[in-house]
Amino acid sequence: MRAFSRVTLFGLLIVLIGLAESTYSHSASGVVQLFLFSLFVSLGFLLFGAQRFEAKPPGTP
Repeated sequence: MRAFSRVTLFGLLIVLIGLAESTYSHSASGVVQLFLFSLFVSLGFLLFGAQRFEAKPPGTP
């Protein structure tokens, strides 16, 4: 499960870098949208990053 969160975090980082390099993000509205998306992702990690799924005991359907 630890590797999945690293891959997810790395994927989000790549997406944010791609958005930051686009020409649209160099306008005022693009900067605001990029900031709001980053804020949304950051708050999601802060609020829900500590939640874990319960492991099912082996042999249960």
